[in-house]
Amino acid sequence: MKTRGIIIGILILAGAAFGQNRRFDIQVSFGGWSLSPFRSIVERECERLIKNEFNKLVESAIPNDLLTPLLSSVDLSSSGHFFSLAASYRFGEGRFSVGLRGDYFDFRVPYSLSVNESLEIWGFPLAALEGQGQGTVRLSGLAVSVLGRWTPLMTKRVDLSLQAGLMMLPFQGKILLDLTAALKTALGDLQFSGSFDDTFDEIRDLGLDLPSVIFSPTLGIEFRYRFLPDAGFFLNATVAQGRFLSGGLFISF
Repeated sequence: MKTRGIIIGILILAGAAFGQNRRFDIQVSFGGWSLSPFRSIVERECERLIKNEFNKLVESAIPNDLLTPLLSSVDLSSSGHFFSLAASYRFGEGRFSVGLRGDYFDFRVPYSLSVNESLEIWGFPLAALEGQGQGTVRLSGLAVSVLGRWTPLMTKRVDLSLQAGLMMLPFQGKILLDLTAALKTALGDLQFSGSFDDTFDEIRDLGLDLPSVIFSPTLGIEFRYRFLPDAGFFLNATVAQGRFLSGGLFISF
C-alpha cells in the first residue's frame, strides 16, 4: 500500500511538471471571410480581372474601330468560409510564441457592373453603348501564414493574445459573367448578350498579367478559454486580405 502511494505521488508530480512545461499548441478552427470594410489587393485584382473580361466580351460584338477605352463601373460584395489548422511553439513563460497556420478557403466575390458611354470614330460621336453584367469570382486554395503571438493577459482560464505575421494567399479560381448590352445608333439599335466561364490560368494564358500568389501582412486578436488545463476553445479576429472571423478548439502539450 505504501509503495502504491509513492508511485501515485510520483505520477502526480510528473504530470504537474509536464503541465508546467507545455510548449506546443495545436488549433483547429472554422470561420467566415469578407472583403469589407477594406480595399485589399484581392479586391483590386478581382476588379481588374472583371473589367478585362467584360471589355473582351464587348469587343467580340462591336468592331474595334468604334471602341474607345470603356469606363465600366464594378460593384463587388463578398462571402466565404475557411478551415484552419495551426501549430505553434511557446517560449519562456509562454507569453511569446511562433507558428504556422494553414487555411483552406473557398471565397465567392459576387459582382455587378455597368457601362454607359458614347462611342466615337475619329473624334465624332457615332453611337451610345449601354450594358449591364453580373457574375461571380470564385477563389479557392490553401493559404499559409507565419505568425508570432504575444499574450499580455494570461490567467489560469483565460488568455488574450495579439498576433502578427505574413500570409501567402494563392490567387487561383475562376470567373463567371453574363452580359447584356445595347448599341444605339442613328441607323437603329443593336442588342447583344454573352457569357463566359474561365479559370484564372486560362486568362493568364491569354496574356493578362495576374499574380499567382498574393503576400499580405496579417494582424489579429485572439481570446482563449481553458475548460481543461491543456485544452479549450478560442475566438479569433484577423485582418489580412479582408476580415477573417473564426472559432475553434486548441490543445497544448
